[in-house]
Amino acid sequence: MAVEKAKIIVDGKTYEVDSSMNLLDACLSLGFDLPYFCWHPAMGSVGACRQCAVKSYKDEKDQKGKIVIACLEQVKDGTRLSISDNEAREMRSNVIQWLMTNHPHDCPVCDEGGECHLQDMTVMTGHDYRKFRFNKRTYRNQYLGPFINHEMNRCIQCYRCVRFYREYADGRDFDSFAAHNHVYFGRAKDGVLENEFSGNLVEICPTGVFTDKTLKKHYTRKWDLTTAPSICSNCSLGCNIIAGERYGTLRRILSRYNSQVNGYFICDRGRFGYEYVNSTKRITKPLWKRENSTGNLPASSSEVLKEAGKIISETNGIMGIGSPQESIESNFILKKLVGENNFYNGIQANESNLISLAVNILEKGPARSPSINDIENSDAVLILGEDLTNTAPMIALAVRQSVKQIWKKNAQKLNIPAWHDAAVRGASQEERGPLFIAEYYPSKLDEIAAGTYYASPSEIAKFGFSISGFIKQEAGTTEHISGEEKNNAKNISEYLLNADNPVIISGTSSKSIEVMQAAANVAWALCRAGKKASLSFIVPESNSMGVSLLESKNLNDAINSAISSQPETLIILKNDLYSRENKKIIDDFIKGFKNIIVLDSCENQTMEKADIVLPA
Repeated sequence: MAVEKAKIIVDGKTYEVDSSMNLLDACLSLGFDLPYFCWHPAMGSVGACRQCAVKSYKDEKDQKGKIVIACLEQVKDGTRLSISDNEAREMRSNVIQWLMTNHPHDCPVCDEGGECHLQDMTVMTGHDYRKFRFNKRTYRNQYLGPFINHEMNRCIQCYRCVRFYREYADGRDFDSFAAHNHVYFGRAKDGVLENEFSGNLVEICPTGVFTDKTLKKHYTRKWDLTTAPSICSNCSLGCNIIAGERYGTLRRILSRYNSQVNGYFICDRGRFGYEYVNSTKRITKPLWKRENSTGNLPASSSEVLKEAGKIISETNGIMGIGSPQESIESNFILKKLVGENNFYNGIQANESNLISLAVNILEKGPARSPSINDIENSDAVLILGEDLTNTAPMIALAVRQSVKQIWKKNAQKLNIPAWHDAAVRGASQEERGPLFIAEYYPSKLDEIAAGTYYASPSEIAKFGFSISGFIKQEAGTTEHISGEEKNNAKNISEYLLNADNPVIISGTSSKSIEVMQAAANVAWALCRAGKKASLSFIVPESNSMGVSLLESKNLNDAINSAISSQPETLIILKNDLYSRENKKIIDDFIKGFKNIIVLDSCENQTMEKADIVLPA
C-alpha cells in the first residue's frame, strides 16, 4: 500500500512526512530533538506527560500561534509548527520541572544510569537546576518477584508501565492506584508479577522505576558492557536481542527492534533465561579421555584437535549427529565432514516426522508462513492444538494484538487516527476480533477467545477438517461430529471467510499428524476461496525447522544404522542424547563406538561418555 505523504513546515523549513503519523512521530522521524515520555511507537499516544509541547500556527500570517501537544496532533498537509519557539521551550522546561519535583535525583546509584531516558530528556530541555525546595513525596517499594526491582520514588507518572502491562500484554495483577500527584504503579499487594512479558517494564519505563534484578546480582554500568546483536535461542521464533557482556560473563539481555519479528518486545524467557551461559558446568576447555584415565582431562586445543583429526582420518566408519539447537551452518559442516549418508539430525523419530511434515506443507501448499507482525495485523485467528503462551510466547502476544485490530477499523469509521490510543480504545470498549482455540486443556489465551473447544488430538483434527469442509462447501465432511460442534465449525468457517487476513496456527505440541494436516486443510481451503490466508507451525527448539531442511535422517535411524553398519567413530554436535531417548537405548547405542567426539557448551550425560570434548 502506497504511503500518503503530507508537507509540514517546521521552523520555516518544509518537510515531507507520512500523513498517518502524529506530529511527535513525524518530528522524531525527521531527526528533531523533541522530548517525550508517555508516547511509545508500539502503544500510540495518550498525552499523559505533556512534554512534547510545540507551537502551532494556522497559516503563514499567524505570528502568535498556540501551544499544542505534538503526540496528540495529526499530521496534515500544510501544518506549520515551531519546536524552537521560546514559549514552547519554556513550556517543556516547566513540564520537566513539575515531573521532577519528587524525583530523588539518585543518578549516581540508580541502575538506569547511563541509558536513562529521563536523563536524556532533562538535558535536552536545558533543565539543570532544581527550584523545588519542599518535602518530597515518598513511597514504599514492592517485591515484584525475582526478575523486577521496584523503586517507585523515581516515577514521573508517564503511565507507560500500566499501558503496556494491562492494555498491551493483558496482564491483570498490575495497575495504577490513587490519583493526582500520588499515583502509584504496582500490585494490590506484594507478589510475583504473573504476566509472561513483565520484563519489558525494564525497557518501557523511562526513569528506572523498574530495573533488571538479575543484572543487579552482577551489576555493571552500561558503558562498561560489551554488547552485540544476537538471536534468542529459547524457542523457535528467533526474536532479535542485544547481549551485554563483561569480564567473560553474560550480564543481561535486551530486546532488539525488528519490525517483522519481535517488534520492540521480548518475553521473560528470552530476557531472563540466559544464566546457563554463566553456569559453572560450562565447558570452557577441550577435554581428552586418555588411556588409563578415569574421566575427561583438560588438554591444549592444538593437542586435542590434532588427536580428533587423526581419529576422523583413520576411522573405519563414521557417524555424525546434529542438533536442532545449533545453526544450519554448523549442522551442514558436520554433514559435509561425515558424509551425507552418515549424518542424522539428532531428533527423536516422532518429533522429526512432525517437523518434516510442517516443512513439507509450507513448501508445497498455497498458504504462506506469516511473520509475527503479520499475525499481529491479522483480523481472524484459528489455533489448533497449540498452547502458544508456553510454546511461542511472542506469537501469543501477537495474537493478543490481533483481536484488537477491530478497534482500528472502528476508529477509522469515526475518523480517529490509529495512533490515538485512548480514543481508539474508548470507541470500541471491550469489543474483540474473532479468535478461536481448539486445545486439550484451558490456556491463558482463552480469556480473549470468541470460542474455545477442548478435546483429544483426534477430535481436534476432526473439528479442523469440518471447518475446512464448510469453507470448501463439501458434502459429507461434517458427519463425524455432533450437532453443536457442527454449528461451531460452521460459525468459525464464516468468520474466517469474512476476514481479509486470516491466520491458522498449529504445531508439533499435539504430537498429531492429523491435527497439523487439519490446520493445513483449513488454510488451503481459505486460499482456494480467494483469501490471503497464512499458516504458522510452531516447532519445539530454536532451529528444529532449519535442521529439518537439511533432509537428514532422525536419531532412531542413527540407532538402527549403528547396529547394522557398526561404525567406529561418533561425532555429536551439542545434543544430549539422554534427554531425547530412553537411557538403556542410548547406553547400548554409545557402547558400540570405539571413539566418541562431542562438541557442546555445558556438561551433560552424553559428554561424560565422550573420549574427546570440544567446547562450543
